[in-house]
Amino acid sequence: MINEPTAVSGPEAVKPRRLTEVQLEKMIDSIDEAIIGCDKDGYINIYNSANERREKMDRKQVLNRHVNDVYDFHGRDSLLMRAIRENKPIIDQYQEYTTEISGTYVEIICSTVPIMEGKEIIGAVSVMKDYSKVKKLSKIIMDLQTNLYSTGTGKTSKPKPVGARHTFNNLIGSNKALVDTIQWAKKTAENNLPVLIYGETGTGKELLAQSIHNESSRKDQPFIAINCAAIPENLLEGLLFGTVKGAFTGAVDRPGLFEQASEGTLVLDEINSMSLALQSKLLRVIQEESVLRVGDLKERKTNARLISISNLDPAEAIKDQQLREDLYYRIAYITLHMPPLRERLDDMPELITNVIKRYNEKLFLNIERVSPKLLSLLKAYYWPGNIRELEHVIAAGMSSLNSKDRQIDLKHLPPNIRYKFETGPGKEIAVSDAGNLVKTLDRVEREVIETVLQKNNWNISKAARELGLKRQSLQYRIRKFSLHYNNI
Repeated sequence: MINEPTAVSGPEAVKPRRLTEVQLEKMIDSIDEAIIGCDKDGYINIYNSANERREKMDRKQVLNRHVNDVYDFHGRDSLLMRAIRENKPIIDQYQEYTTEISGTYVEIICSTVPIMEGKEIIGAVSVMKDYSKVKKLSKIIMDLQTNLYSTGTGKTSKPKPVGARHTFNNLIGSNKALVDTIQWAKKTAENNLPVLIYGETGTGKELLAQSIHNESSRKDQPFIAINCAAIPENLLEGLLFGTVKGAFTGAVDRPGLFEQASEGTLVLDEINSMSLALQSKLLRVIQEESVLRVGDLKERKTNARLISISNLDPAEAIKDQQLREDLYYRIAYITLHMPPLRERLDDMPELITNVIKRYNEKLFLNIERVSPKLLSLLKAYYWPGNIRELEHVIAAGMSSLNSKDRQIDLKHLPPNIRYKFETGPGKEIAVSDAGNLVKTLDRVEREVIETVLQKNNWNISKAARELGLKRQSLQYRIRKFSLHYNNI
């Protein structure tokens, strides 16, 4: 930990002490996770002891050599070079490679960020976690999931009808856009055609998927939902399609989720995060209505009803090459959009009442309402987290009240939440700020950019289009205001 020196003016001013190269190297070597860094041209300049142990190489063999000369990425791109090229962080990405020097095969989960000096990219650094630990935990999840969705063994096993708790009655609101979506969803429940639901984070997409299942003839069959972004690609394939013994180290005969959900509903959440290669295999399963377990030659029929969920507009996902166009035509015979909260503010009083009612029971309170002032501030807020964020705000406010209180006011919100409504977009500029125009404009510009970036899940191109800026102009402002993905 580095302590910042206290700022002192005048002749006694203390200049900040900078770490020497030796101190920095010792600090990096003390970290248990493997760390590697390179300059903007790809030549390695950081390589710590944890990496030496994992890859069975001496740093003298690695430093000052190009990443592509040290590693074989099996036909794929180095995450370090990709982060430099795209000028954005790559978080928790799976990567496999073989070291050219020691011949060690390595699997990692890696977070890589570009390093800036002023406005210029000077390199990138990766922090790597041992994938074998993730693989072990994922196998445990797969075993638990198999036990959860099926009982018995062999041909006598029967799926359990589990997973879907919500119905259309749980979708609160009378906003026209929401009502139209619900009406279309009820129609889709009457057939078995694949459905795509898209919308921002926190809008209730899985709740809608559960409602469709519970309104359909499949309601007594399994409802299985899997988040495609949470499982590494090579494990996701086995989880979806199943495996046979000997297909790879540790593989056993295991039915995939398509088999386990047969006659029921399978939900693929964040399908746009699935690799294009795996999307191609998924397309084949949908077309043939059968699955081929990893390492097997036998086709197995499946009759699972597929509901896909995306946090991006499918047209945008196709344009950004996050969703195959041919797959879209197979998974989206019907496309449903869950509107964001800011587009259905007329539902806010009813949504707040519903949250208050539920948390009154949990917290043994008797809250009746939010104050008119707080309601006005809530309606002026942008709500990047949508209904999930609204519930968080109301529940946090209620946690500070007692059984005698009847109303939630701004003062009852925790400071970190209250700040968003005191200084967030939509709040009138205080008179005391008016005298410093530059400072005020910078603050407002930063807040608007931060909000739009969060709304678009840090998609620079999409955020730039919404803001009416060139991509380079938005990147300049991100650096200017020191905005970071992890801070939003």
